[in-house]
Amino acid sequence: MEKSKKTYLMKYRWILIFLFLLSCSKGYHYKYWIFPYYEDQKIDTSERKNFKIVDKDFAKDDQSVYYKETKLPEVDPESFRILGKNYVSDLRNVYFVTANLNIKTNSPKAWLIVIPLDLKIWTEKEIVFSVLEKAKPESFRILGREGIPTDYGFDEKRLYYLGGILEENAESPEFLRSFYYDVLKTKNSIYYNGNRVRDADPNTFELFDRYAKDRKRCYYLNSQDVKTFTCATENFLVLKYPNPLDAKISMDSDYAKDFRFVYWQGEAIPGADPGSFRLISENSECPYSGACARDRNREYRSGEVF
Repeated sequence: MEKSKKTYLMKYRWILIFLFLLSCSKGYHYKYWIFPYYEDQKIDTSERKNFKIVDKDFAKDDQSVYYKETKLPEVDPESFRILGKNYVSDLRNVYFVTANLNIKTNSPKAWLIVIPLDLKIWTEKEIVFSVLEKAKPESFRILGREGIPTDYGFDEKRLYYLGGILEENAESPEFLRSFYYDVLKTKNSIYYNGNRVRDADPNTFELFDRYAKDRKRCYYLNSQDVKTFTCATENFLVLKYPNPLDAKISMDSDYAKDFRFVYWQGEAIPGADPGSFRLISENSECPYSGACARDRNREYRSGEVF
């Protein structure tokens, strides 16, 4: 039994090593400063006149542009430019290109729980390539938040996300200040993860960090989507706690309140008293900063009574 257990652990270890190696792809590179390679495969340039490696993912010759050794149709190599975040362009168009690595095995998904002894694992590469509809290459740019490029693109008229149009007449796109998330505001809309926040009012939308509000409702953001809930927006308050690394900096917790309710991650906590509700940090059972609180009747941990 012990031997079998060790065998399974060895299998699991090699899976982790395999996934780590995938993340350390060499891409295009020169070996001995002369010979072009993609990953560990030497490239035959006999029919690729003036072949040149552009960066880790892209290469070109006189006739074509290549992405991870896949020829990109109709892209002009002479005017080809890398814009960033999987966006590229030439004189005619803006393009979005990326690669999906699909992990394949010879066993069903159950191997995640019970790993078969004969497990084999490999990847299949799927190239996604599209021409951005109506995008103007001369004005197209990647939108960044605090100097970091995002998946949003803009050509002074249209707003794009991962190569698809979000808004035809997007005026003045700007990212709202947030410690956690990329929340984009235009004159007409609020966007999160490339999705329009339905019915949000950009004129009165106020982002805290995990929470936000406008003149009609409140919102809670997680890593995937936005939860909308009813609240008293005029006195909605997010409870803060000191940053564990710097007590002078306040951090937004997952607790918020108005004059009627206390909320945990956008859900009202039954019976919690907003008038006396406050965060506590001295409780040794608190799993992390900002998770514990009390009111005049009870104590709470991660939104639950304890």
